[in-house]
Amino acid sequence: MEDISKYAHSPAHLAVARRDHAALRHLVSTVPRLARPGEVNTEAESLAAELKADQLSALIDRRDVPGRETPLHLAVRLRDAISAEILMCAGADWSLQNDNGWSALQEAVCTREEAIAVIIARHYQPLAWAKWCRRLPRIVASAARIRDFYMEISFHFESSVIPFIGRIAPSDTYRIWKRGSNLRADMTLAGFDGFRIQRSDQTFLFLGEGYDSEDGNLTLPPGSLLALAHKEREVTNALEGAGTKPTEAEVNHEVSLMSQTNMYRPGIDVTQAELVPHLNWRRQEKTEMVGNWKAKVYDMLHVMVSVKSRRVPGAMTDEELFAVDDGESVANGDNNDERKKKKGAINESKNESEYKKGLRPVLWLTPDFPLKTDELLPLLDILANKVKAIRRLRELLTTKLPQGTFPVKVAIPIVPTIRVLVTFTKFEELQPAEEFSTPLSSPAYFQDAKSKESEGSTSWISWMKGSRGTQSSDFDSHRYKDEVDPFSIPSDYKWVDANERKRRMKAKRAKNKKHKKQTAAKGGDGVQLGSEDVEEY
Repeated sequence: MEDISKYAHSPAHLAVARRDHAALRHLVSTVPRLARPGEVNTEAESLAAELKADQLSALIDRRDVPGRETPLHLAVRLRDAISAEILMCAGADWSLQNDNGWSALQEAVCTREEAIAVIIARHYQPLAWAKWCRRLPRIVASAARIRDFYMEISFHFESSVIPFIGRIAPSDTYRIWKRGSNLRADMTLAGFDGFRIQRSDQTFLFLGEGYDSEDGNLTLPPGSLLALAHKEREVTNALEGAGTKPTEAEVNHEVSLMSQTNMYRPGIDVTQAELVPHLNWRRQEKTEMVGNWKAKVYDMLHVMVSVKSRRVPGAMTDEELFAVDDGESVANGDNNDERKKKKGAINESKNESEYKKGLRPVLWLTPDFPLKTDELLPLLDILANKVKAIRRLRELLTTKLPQGTFPVKVAIPIVPTIRVLVTFTKFEELQPAEEFSTPLSSPAYFQDAKSKESEGSTSWISWMKGSRGTQSSDFDSHRYKDEVDPFSIPSDYKWVDANERKRRMKAKRAKNKKHKKQTAAKGGDGVQLGSEDVEEY
């Protein structure tokens, strides 16, 4: 029997604990409803809508109870699907974590409350889209107030024990343009897990001001986010279908997939982070030049990286998952019921494990960088959900840094003895748009730089790109030479449905997995420093 006295201070928790659905419905009706997509068009409307969202969240998302459970967590634990439906219809945040680090959706999957998991999955995509639309005018207005710039961020690896790793490990330079409320990011390094490199020669275009092609054949609304795949010469709307309510078949399929594998939650905790300065032989704070900026060097202590896993009753073990040929049985649900029956004899109580490891990043902080951290974070937010490397950088930048400083360089350990260096190597202001003609920061400027880079790094560039070789270099030169406005969309690129690209990548991953299994079966061993193509949109 639930002790409801511990929820006396929280009306939403109390109504759920009592299963008083009428009281819960009345409660959510007392606060303004969330704005729907299309209702928020100005910055003032965006700020007002966010204030209403905060008021609602303070009522139905509070976690000041034992276990830091939201009312939605409580509804899952009490197996109350009606309360879950009321809360999700009102706009509850399903992603908030309880004391154990699990969201309400993860709790529903792990406790086999599939009906509640379906309710949450049915609502979370429309809610996420409404939240994006609610915040978009503020994001656009905030971006417009920041100075226009071109910036380069380099990613490369170094090791204290592996010589010349910088020449054999793939690296990249992100090139970022910001003009008005438009943002462009060019990259080939999409992310890294340990030393598994994720590659994709792509450009992301955030068009905060919308887009009209010169020939008048293409018009895009403000806030469009596009992904350009240069190898395939294709353009995809990265937000395509985001506002479409999923079908019941799609919802059930997604929940079914989540129920077939164990739950994992990777994370990085910087809440207890502490900066300790490096000292020189005079016991003074050490300074180094990073590009044009003089920076002090700090160790960041008490940073924890963790991977938490939880057993999902009836789910496949990792060994069974990777034994499925081409992933077809998982996707189609073949023999899944039979598999669950076989697992029925296993103890299905909560079975959690957690791997924790201390991390010691090194930061180079300067007061002289033209951009402030609080100005950069909103711009990174636009790309963080699409690019893993940006997401990891953003996580570290949320640490409270000394007032007025900027981390112009960050060293992040990824495996023992190997770390990735993220360096802001260049920053320059762009001229006004009406005078825009081919500045040093336009893609055309990098034609010679890219060709020199290729000539000077053939020892690993050719290895990294494999069969693309000369054809890729010729194409890159053509692309960088012909583009003048960094925010233009190449007219010879083909528009491709986002779902079609996902289907292609799924088939490619299945093929790669099969190839790796065959290689392993032939007795391949040793450490492989490799890369794989990836798309995150």
